[in-house]
Amino acid sequence: MEANIILIRCNKEKKAFGVRVQKMKDGDWYRTWAFKINARHAKNEGYDTNKVVGNLFATEEYPGCPYCGSKSFVQCGTCQKLTCWNGEENLPCHWCGTSMENIVTATERFTVTGDKF
Repeated sequence: MEANIILIRCNKEKKAFGVRVQKMKDGDWYRTWAFKINARHAKNEGYDTNKVVGNLFATEEYPGCPYCGSKSFVQCGTCQKLTCWNGEENLPCHWCGTSMENIVTATERFTVTGDKF
């Protein structure tokens, strides 16, 4: 079994949280758990160097963001980081500040790297 931790930032609280992802037999990644974490601890654990490529589906047990409860996210086109998404059409990236306008959710396939958080 292959597992990893990726970081997402809450849209409402603007705080990072860790998400455990597990690669299943079908080759896709599944979000299985989420937990609060501070940036210093994430860096100490090496989460800032993790890279996940592929689909990021949620399991039925996935609790969502520990701050706002969202189970959805968007990826910034500039920094490639993930931010919680609650259906907003326009949303600032809480990693780099870029405005993400006209958000679409047509894909589940992502490349997520943890660098520069």
